[in-house]
Amino acid sequence: MKNLKFKEEHKPSPIKTAPTKKKIAFLSAIMLVVGSSIGAGIFIKNHEIMNNVHGAIVYAIIAWVIAIIGIVALALALTEICSGAGMNNSQGIVGWVRKFNHKFLFLGSKNFMTYLHIPIYYYVMPFYLFMTLQEAFGFQIQWYWMVLGSFAISSWFVFASGLSSRIANVQNWIILAVKFVPLVFAAIAGFVMVGIGHIDSINWINVDPKYNGNLPLFADKFVALGILSSIPAIFFAFDGFYSTAGIQTEMKEPRKVSMAMGLGIAIVSAIDIVISFSLLLGTKDGKMAGLKIPFYVIQIMEMLVAIGILGIINGVAIYGSRYYEDLIRNNEIPFASRLRKYSNNKRPVVGTLVSYAIMIFRFAVFTLLGLFFINLGHYHFISGYWGSKGHIYGDEHVVDLYSFVDMIANWNAVLAFACIIFAVCGALKNRRTKLIKVEKSKYFVAGGIVSILIVGASLMFIVLKVFGDLAMLIGYYDGAIAYPSWYISDHPTDYMVQWKDILGGVSQVFCLLSFICIMLIPSIVRMHNDKKRGVNSHAHRQY
Repeated sequence: MKNLKFKEEHKPSPIKTAPTKKKIAFLSAIMLVVGSSIGAGIFIKNHEIMNNVHGAIVYAIIAWVIAIIGIVALALALTEICSGAGMNNSQGIVGWVRKFNHKFLFLGSKNFMTYLHIPIYYYVMPFYLFMTLQEAFGFQIQWYWMVLGSFAISSWFVFASGLSSRIANVQNWIILAVKFVPLVFAAIAGFVMVGIGHIDSINWINVDPKYNGNLPLFADKFVALGILSSIPAIFFAFDGFYSTAGIQTEMKEPRKVSMAMGLGIAIVSAIDIVISFSLLLGTKDGKMAGLKIPFYVIQIMEMLVAIGILGIINGVAIYGSRYYEDLIRNNEIPFASRLRKYSNNKRPVVGTLVSYAIMIFRFAVFTLLGLFFINLGHYHFISGYWGSKGHIYGDEHVVDLYSFVDMIANWNAVLAFACIIFAVCGALKNRRTKLIKVEKSKYFVAGGIVSILIVGASLMFIVLKVFGDLAMLIGYYDGAIAYPSWYISDHPTDYMVQWKDILGGVSQVFCLLSFICIMLIPSIVRMHNDKKRGVNSHAHRQY
C-alpha cells in the first residue's frame, strides 16, 4: 500500500491541451527552440574557445564540429525518449530521467533543475546582457546597479512569460526578429573582411603560448585537450533547447515536441558554425568587437545582441513556471501539499510565484558569493576580465561578479547535459528490458551511443580538468606576492603562480562540489527515508 501511495503522489500529469486560441503552432515551437538557444553563447563563448585552443582557428572549428555532432545525436536520441508511454514532457530533463533511470538519479536531477539550473539562468543571462552593452559602449557600472537591473529584467520575464505562453510566444518572435540582424551580420562580416583584404594574417594551426596567461593549466599541455575542454563551453550555446518540452501541453500537436527540438537544434547548429567561422576569420579573439569596421556599427550590433539575450531568459521563464507547477501537482517540493489546491493547468500562477521566490533567494546567495568568495579566489586572473579589459567593466566587485557568473554558467550547462546523458543511458537500457513502452526510432541507438561518447566524455574531462588545474597550480606555486604587468608581458611563457591563483582553482572545485552536494545530499536523505518506509525505488517510473 505504501508503494501505491507513492505512485499516486508522483503520477505524471496527463497531457492536456490549452484552449484552441492559445495553442502554439509547430513552427512557433521550433522558433522557441531557436530563440531559447541562439544569440548569446555564440557571441560570448568564442573568446573562451580561442583561449582553450591557443588562437588556432582550425582547432576551434574542430571543437565546434565535434560538439555539434554530439548535440545533433542527442536530439535524435530524444525523439524516442520523449515518446515514453503516457509521458508528459512538461518536466523536461527531470521527466526524462524520471522515466528511464533509478529513483536516485531522478531525485538528483530534480534537485538540480529546481534549485540550481533555472535560478542560475535568471541570474547569469542579464549579467551577460550588461557585459555586452559595456563592451559596446565602454561605460562602467556599480555592482549593485547591475544586480538590481538583472533582477528587474528576470522579474519581468518570470511573470510575463511564466503566466502567459501567448506573451512568451510574441516576445520570442519579436526578439528573434531583432537578433536576426546581428546573426546575419556576424555570419558574413568575417568573410567580407578577408575578401576585401582587411585581415593581415590568419592563424590556422599555430599555437600561441600567450593564451596560457602565465598559468600552468591542465588543458594547455596539449591542443587536443584544449579542443576537448572547449566542447562543454560550446554546450552553453545550445543549453536551453529542451525548454520547448515544457510547452508540450500548449502545442497544437503535442506529440511533435521532440521533432520541434530536433529541427530547432539543426537550425541553431547550422547558424552557429557559420557565425563562429566568420568571427574567427575576421577577428583575433572571436568577438564581434574585434572586427575592423566603424565602431558605431559594432555598437549597434552589440546592442541588438544584448536584446537577443532576452530571448534565452524568455525561454527559461515559459518552461520554469510550468515545471514548478508540475512539481507542485506531484507533491515533489516543500509545501507542495499546501499549494496543490491552487494549481491550475491553464495558468501556472502558483508555479510562477514559487519560481520567483526561488529566484529571489538565489539572487541574494549568488551575489554574496560573487562579491566575497570569488574575490578571495581572484578567479578573474584566470578568466582575464581584469587583465585583458582593464577597468572597462567597473571596480573589482563587478569583475568578480562577472567571473563568478562565467563559472556557474559553465557548470550549469555541464550538469544539465550530464542529466540528459543519464536519460539516454536509461533509454538505451530500456531497449533491452522493454519496461517502458516507447515509439522506437531507427536513429535512437546510433544517436544515443554517439551522444554518450562525445557529450559524456567531454563532461567527464571537464570535471577532471578542474582538479588537474588545481594540482598544477599548487605544484608550480612560487611564493611571489605579485608580478608587475610589464614583467608578465615580457615573459609570456613563464609560469607565475601566486596564492590568489591557487584560491581561484579552489573556488572552481568548491563550486562544483557545492552543486553536486545540492543535487545528491537531499536525494540520499530521501532514499534513506523511503527505504525505512519500504517504498520501491522504481515506483516513480509508472510502468
